[in-house]
Amino acid sequence: MNMDNFSNEEACIKLKNRGFSQLEDLFSSHGWKIIKNEFDHIVYTKPGNETDYFEIKLTKTEVHVSIPVKNSKYQYGTSFNNYFDASEYIEQHILLF
Repeated sequence: MNMDNFSNEEACIKLKNRGFSQLEDLFSSHGWKIIKNEFDHIVYTKPGNETDYFEIKLTKTEVHVSIPVKNSKYQYGTSFNNYFDASEYIEQHILLF
């Protein structure tokens, strides 16, 4: 998705996976935009700094989360057994970014 042409309509997209719906407002209020919205794969990035991104990938047994490492080109990845723990972890890191 070209972030230069990001419209208000795209900003109102609802997550296909409602298990992470509590994160929608938090990402939005901190300037993050959704660029991938599938039930099993969600990616948020910041316009103008697309190398920083939060990624959530689901398998049948785990929630894989990748977060940006501040002031770095690297990502840190970890896995959780449930949506709640993954959401709490992501929330902590959004607030630090």
